[in-house]
Amino acid sequence: MTTNLTQVSHSRSTSQHFLISKTDAKPSVVTPLRKLSPNKDALLTEFPELQFGQSLVDTAMETLNSAHKFGALAIKIDAFALEKTGMDQNGILMSVAESIHAAIQHEDRIWGQLEPEIFVCFLQDKTAPTCFRIGKDIQKNLSGLTSETVTIGVAAYPAVNYQKPNILDNAIKALDHAAFFGPDSIVSFDSVTLNISGDKLYADGDVDGAIEEFRRALLLDPSNVNVHNSLGVCYGVLGKLNQAKEEFETATWLNPDEYMAIYNTGVISLLLEKKNDALEYFQKARRLSEDVFEISLEAGRLCVELRDYKNGLKYLRDAVRLNSSSSAAYRFLGECYEALDMVDPSIRAYKSAIKLNPNDSAVLSSLGCLFDLKGENPEISTTFCRQSVEISPENGLYRHRLGYLYLKQDSYKEALVEFEEAHRLGYDSGRQIKKTQSMIDAAAS
Repeated sequence: MTTNLTQVSHSRSTSQHFLISKTDAKPSVVTPLRKLSPNKDALLTEFPELQFGQSLVDTAMETLNSAHKFGALAIKIDAFALEKTGMDQNGILMSVAESIHAAIQHEDRIWGQLEPEIFVCFLQDKTAPTCFRIGKDIQKNLSGLTSETVTIGVAAYPAVNYQKPNILDNAIKALDHAAFFGPDSIVSFDSVTLNISGDKLYADGDVDGAIEEFRRALLLDPSNVNVHNSLGVCYGVLGKLNQAKEEFETATWLNPDEYMAIYNTGVISLLLEKKNDALEYFQKARRLSEDVFEISLEAGRLCVELRDYKNGLKYLRDAVRLNSSSSAAYRFLGECYEALDMVDPSIRAYKSAIKLNPNDSAVLSSLGCLFDLKGENPEISTTFCRQSVEISPENGLYRHRLGYLYLKQDSYKEALVEFEEAHRLGYDSGRQIKKTQSMIDAAAS
């Protein structure tokens, strides 16, 4: 974590039932300069040493091949006040170049334009703190020329587990990190930078790439709790449960109040079929943070599964309070009420669930049964159960329930079809098949 900037804050997100920490802000939206056609001749006339694109990078790597240390700055034009400056785009570029040159003119340097909106400086024999100060000078110089601003990422060599060609990439990652603080920011590459980079890779589906970033982050800061938790989530979604559990336990050891890691340890226990252990972890996580929807939902769902309906009711009521748009929360709440023979509250919860997810076959089937229990119009009950079978035709329980309603309405042939299909699918409908067949035979005689 840098000491120069306020810590990037984090929020929760879920992935395959795990809780992961992510930055709770998005990089500031700025007007890109991708359409620029900069006048290179004008820049070269003023700064003959300036280089461009890949040639800049190649020259720097060749020159720095024998260097024991160097720093890199990635400087991006924010374009935040483009229309207010009264300058054309080339004028802005010239002002930025002048500001950079004024700050580095006495340094052993290689610099130029990597992309239309990004300048890069390589400074030999400079450390990250020195480059950070130079970056602040660049921003100060620019403020005296225009209302335009630049955001800067800083990295340096040597760095743990990085080769010289990686340093520019690190500066670019620091630039992405700086973007979370808005225009005119500057950040030095650190473990938080890698955490953000890992989050992006994970969100893009590159779990292996995210793991590498998180591992590197821990080389820089082994005590970063968020990184341990994020790494554990990556292992978890890859099915490497023991490695995942180790990371979650490390995070909890570093911070006993880290509820996400405690909850995630519970998820691992659940995946290992250790349901009672999982519930203990969920309950502990909830005691630490009662306002997390996912924790209340999973604790409540598991309580229902373990027939601890009293606690299940408490957790699931909290879950629907915390997220009234979750059909799953209302569904499990309905199941809990139903198990407690609280028919009317169960129906209300199921109705809320079906409004949010009209294709929830489990809820439709349960509603059909409950309406029948209350003596509602048989056609209504049958319609709900029929819809559940149409959505989930391979569910034997739903077919058995539909068969039962057909049987009550003396629709023997339809009932027999459903009972036989339920039996084929593994539900024990043997007794109902015999009963229904005997009724059909009796009616035919």
